Amino acid sequence: MLAAKAVLKSGIRRTIGSGFNTSIWADPWIPDSPARPPRGLSEERDPLIFVNTLIDFGTKQWKLDRLRELFPPEEITLILGIKPSLRVSSDGYSWSMTKSGNYTVKSGYEAARTISRPVCDHPSQGPSVTALKAQAWKLKTTRKLKHFVWQCVTGCLASCQRLFYRHIGRDKGCSRCGAAEETINHLIFECPPARQVWALSNIPSSPSLFPSPSLYTNLDYLYWRGKEVGADEESLRIFPWIMWYIWKARNRKIFENLSVPPQETLDLAIQEEEAWRRANTQEEPHTVTAHRVQVTIPEDVPVCYIDGSWHGEEARSGHGWIAYFGGRMVHLGLKGSRRSLSPLHAELETLLWTMKCLVAIPMTSILLLTDCTDLIEMTSNPEEWPTFSTELVDFGYYRELFSSFRLQYIPRSGNSSADHLAKCARGRGFCFSHVSSTVPDWLSLEESPLP
Repeated sequence: MLAAKAVLKSGIRRTIGSGFNTSIWADPWIPDSPARPPRGLSEERDPLIFVNTLIDFGTKQWKLDRLRELFPPEEITLILGIKPSLRVSSDGYSWSMTKSGNYTVKSGYEAARTISRPVCDHPSQGPSVTALKAQAWKLKTTRKLKHFVWQCVTGCLASCQRLFYRHIGRDKGCSRCGAAEETINHLIFECPPARQVWALSNIPSSPSLFPSPSLYTNLDYLYWRGKEVGADEESLRIFPWIMWYIWKARNRKIFENLSVPPQETLDLAIQEEEAWRRANTQEEPHTVTAHRVQVTIPEDVPVCYIDGSWHGEEARSGHGWIAYFGGRMVHLGLKGSRRSLSPLHAELETLLWTMKCLVAIPMTSILLLTDCTDLIEMTSNPEEWPTFSTELVDFGYYRELFSSFRLQYIPRSGNSSADHLAKCARGRGFCFSHVSSTVPDWLSLEESPLP
């Protein structure tokens, strides 16, 4: 256990309940990567001052004046993303290298490798890629292409730059366009032949959006964010094949001196994706059917659709809910708040705020519908999600106030109204909340999917 102490310290984060058990300057409670104590405005450190001194127990909010006295603005932004819960008597711990906050052997192994790996061995690929690596194995494509995308994320693809840093190659430049370094991102996204392939595809691209100089940003766009700017699922599902055939075209140029036209590269990707999809549809009809989710909406129980909206480059999160009874809308809510720590935090905050609003109406018999499966999992097994322990205590408190309560999954396509409300709330750019039985005047009815 002592030998593994360094590994545990690299991934442990203190979760804040009441703050009485967490030292401000000694414990790793700031949700950075890795978690750490905060940086102060001065060098003076009182070891006996605890986080509870930063919380206003009357309003259950952080003391902004006190935060400004102690911390620089960038630290205050991180602290405000933490939601203290006065219903939790003591603070806890979570493992920051998994989504749930639970330690796993796999994530511990990755942490140990990171500690033992020389800093110069891996040039920075961008922010933490844990979520990107996990998503690579969830793609609807062949095992070979899943592994290929995973190699791109982890920096294992044999680009000239990677080989040079491994002391295998002598030249780290791009032999196709003459760029100083053939990084993985350059090879797949930024090299002129690769850019032409992406431009010819149906995936929306622009100089300021995609492709970008960051591998993290590009894959994040293809995994998730592309849908927010108008890319449809049919266009996005082909991207693993596009990446693969860009790689193949690059190899043909280097090893065979054959130039594959960008249109031919794209055509090959489209053909292979269509062939794979047809084969899987024909060979596994029962599997496809099993994954269809049939949602029965009762007419005798109020139904509430909820959704959160989060973007890493924006200062606000958006939260939206809309309640129906007997086939007509009876209430809706929109809220703009300080940006949550993660998209999943935004979803959970939406759930808690919705429950609080419904109790106040009151509407204490409800079926809640969400397109976030993790939200359902964490509320069903809260002990398995220590990262969200304080918020889940609040969930348990509000849950007891309902006479009938059920949280159920609905496909994203069926949750467009709540999604629209959450995005509109985030787009306003400031903190506010609106709960009403009517649509607010500033919400464009032309753009709104509300009935």
